[in-house]
Amino acid sequence: MTEKLKSLLPPHPFHLPADLATRLAETLGLSAEQLMLELIPVARSYARPPVSRFQVGAVARGRSGDLYLGVNLEFPGQSLIQTVHAEQCAVTNAMSHGETGLEALAVSSEPCGFCRQLLNELADGGRLTVLIPSQAPIPLAELLPRSFGPGDLGIEDRLLAQTVEPLEIPPEAPGLIREAFLAANRSYAPYSRDPAGIALRTADGSVLTGAYAENAAFNPSTSPLHAALIQMVGQGRDFGEIVEAVLVEPESAQVSQIGVTRLLLEQVAPQASLTVHLART
Repeated sequence: MTEKLKSLLPPHPFHLPADLATRLAETLGLSAEQLMLELIPVARSYARPPVSRFQVGAVARGRSGDLYLGVNLEFPGQSLIQTVHAEQCAVTNAMSHGETGLEALAVSSEPCGFCRQLLNELADGGRLTVLIPSQAPIPLAELLPRSFGPGDLGIEDRLLAQTVEPLEIPPEAPGLIREAFLAANRSYAPYSRDPAGIALRTADGSVLTGAYAENAAFNPSTSPLHAALIQMVGQGRDFGEIVEAVLVEPESAQVSQIGVTRLLLEQVAPQASLTVHLART
């Protein structure tokens, strides 16, 4: 089935619109959930785990019906805290495409505690259906009983369904800076109130962006750079293609992305320049 499925997919199918997902399921005679499970090996092929050599694939279905693939990413020479989990990758992929919520998530292995906590940040996260090969579907609430989440901290926003107090974009801001501001204004930062975004330019002139996303437990949270690198993975691109990066965050930020961005960027794209713009709030 996997080879037949691959033959029907577009190049780099990291985001599959709802109409395409429906057509694929009908062509292959699969339910929506079965299609998600069949896509897991496709997702795993994008994994980059040079440290563990353990490939994980995930497929999330949004409320829109769109499908979002996710994989684990590891960065040799860096702390393991820089690792991106497959479920985290899928959620970030959905966020980058403007998805407003998730209904189901298929993953190649049981979600770890880190990922269960991350998924709990979603609106109605406890009712999220988790699909694991050769197992019955299970709601997240059964995988994460007696959970701690945004409600425990009096936060009404939820990941993918956040409200944002946008940073004011300078009218004279050139393209890459403007893109970084726009990314920052898509952030989910209800705990620190410090939105942040990044824009990357590659050698061929392409621009990729990433927005910051927090968690009630603080860790897991996803940095803007990690979010942008996920988009590069989804396009099958090498991190070494990055030539310029622009990071935007508030000038009064109590939680800054500058250090972690500089550290990881120097590892994955040492030739790239980094410019930081501090926004007034």
